Amino acid sequence: MPGIGRTKATKLIARKRPGCIRSSDSVVSAVLGTERSHLNLVREVLRADDGALHRRLLLIREEAGLPEEVSARRVFDVIAWMDGKNRGFGEHDLGR
Repeated sequence: MPGIGRTKATKLIARKRPGCIRSSDSVVSAVLGTERSHLNLVREVLRADDGALHRRLLLIREEAGLPEEVSARRVFDVIAWMDGKNRGFGEHDLGR
């Protein structure tokens, strides 16, 4: 649909069907340098070094006073999105 890119579409689907699909964000993709999907990359990084990044993200969640329902993956997404926005990334960076 005109005006609905990958980011908006996956966020709408994820909102309607939680747990069925992860939203895909163009800013996070730009930060990670992944044009299509960064989900497998993030999954691998969270498991690397015996879960060191995963544990660090849980610590950040705790220090921020967020509830346990907020996953380490969500903490990562927010940090990457904030970094990308600060660096000027967005939909236009991926040719959309």
